[in-house]
Amino acid sequence: MISKQAMIIVNPSSGEEKSTVFIDDTENMLITMGYHVTVKETKNENDAENFAAEACKKMMDIISVMGGDGTVNEVLSGIAEKEYRPVIHIIPLGTVNNFAKALDIPLKPKEAIQVLENPVERLTDIGKINNTYFMNLVNLGAIAEATYEVTSEQKSKLGSLAYFIEGVKQYTKQDTFTVTVEYENELKQLEAMLVLITVTDTVAGLQHVMKEVKADDGYLHVYAIKEISGFDSVSMLSNLWNGMLKDHEQVAYWKAKSIKIDANPKKVTNIDGDEGHATPLSLSILEKHIKVLFQKS
Repeated sequence: MISKQAMIIVNPSSGEEKSTVFIDDTENMLITMGYHVTVKETKNENDAENFAAEACKKMMDIISVMGGDGTVNEVLSGIAEKEYRPVIHIIPLGTVNNFAKALDIPLKPKEAIQVLENPVERLTDIGKINNTYFMNLVNLGAIAEATYEVTSEQKSKLGSLAYFIEGVKQYTKQDTFTVTVEYENELKQLEAMLVLITVTDTVAGLQHVMKEVKADDGYLHVYAIKEISGFDSVSMLSNLWNGMLKDHEQVAYWKAKSIKIDANPKKVTNIDGDEGHATPLSLSILEKHIKVLFQKS
C-alpha cells in the first residue's frame, strides 16, 4: 500500500517552454521512492497556488515545483499559514531564479531533480505583505515599476539583464518619493528613489549580495535608497557587489519582525518580480515557516 504522496506542479511556459522535458524524470524518481504522484500543469493565473492548497488539504508529503520565481511564489502562497504544509522541492526553470539562488539550490534542472535522491530539509522564512506572501523581495519606486515593461521576448533573450536595462531607463529620470517607515515604535521618513524589503540576500539575479540577510534569520530587511548621482551609483554597485549595501551613505537600513510603509505619491510594489499591492503596506515575517529540500552534502 502506497502511503506517501507527491504533487508535481509545472509551469509549461517557464524555461523557454522546456519544463515538460523534466516531468518524466521527476515522476519516475518519486515513484521509485514509493510516492503516489499527481502531476498538475498551470494554465491560468493562480493555478499553482490552488494546486498547492489542494496538496495541503490532501496532506501530501512533497510538492515538486517546476518554474520560475513567480510559480514558486504562487506555490508558497498556496501553502502559507495552512495548518499542514508539504515539503517543497524546487526545480528552477525561470529567468532569474532568485529564490533558488538564495538557498543554493542547483540551477540546472537535472541536478535539482537529483536532490530527491539524498535530500535534507531546511526551514526558511517567508514574508507576508497585506493579505499575500513573498519569499524573496518586495520593492517600490519607478525603477521597480519599470520591470513591468519587460516582455517575455526580452526575458528569453536577455535574462535578468532585461530588468537591469529597464531599471537604468528609470534611474536617469531621478524619480524620488517620500517614504514613511514604521517599525517597533519607531517612525522614519525620507526621500527615496527605491525601497527594497528582503527576506533573502539575492537581488536581480545577484547572489549573496547582502551579508546581513539570512533566509532563516526571522527578520525583514529594509533598504531605502536615496537620490543618487552617477558617482554614487558606481560606489553603490561596488557596495552591493561586496555585500555591503547597507553601509553606503545614501542607503538607510532597518530590520524588523513587522513594518508598515507608506509613500507619497503612492507607489505600486513589485513582489518577487510581479506587480503587487499599492501603498500603504503592512509586512511581517513568518519565521522558519517553509520546509525546502536540499542535496545532502
